[in-house]
Amino acid sequence: KAQVDRNPTDNALRFKYGEVLYQAGDLKEAIPQLQRAQSSPNLRIKAMLLLGKCYDGRGMIDLAINQLSKAAEELPNMDDTRKEVLYSLGLVYEKADKKEESLDCMKQIYEADYDYRDVAERVESSYE
Repeated sequence: KAQVDRNPTDNALRFKYGEVLYQAGDLKEAIPQLQRAQSSPNLRIKAMLLLGKCYDGRGMIDLAINQLSKAAEELPNMDDTRKEVLYSLGLVYEKADKKEESLDCMKQIYEADYDYRDVAERVESSYE
């Protein structure tokens, strides 16, 4: 916190601080740090992902869906980051009782990486 106070325009520090707050479970304090960190192009997606997880953790499901959907749209290639964003979005959709949307997220990952977390189990069980 002291480093961020000394360097308020350093978005990398804000991201790290927001990440530490998230890991410590202080989601309310992490949110403004991650919101500011989004303005850094090289941290934008990671900040959006954590911000979506913060919203989810606070029960702000609509905000989480919005944030994670935007992050997914900005990632054209199916890399590890996109998989994590889609997986997180799928879990949030599941909490919102939007089963089709959740399954769609999981299928996108399944098509690229059968072994990613429990995606194969989730997708294949939908066909039983």
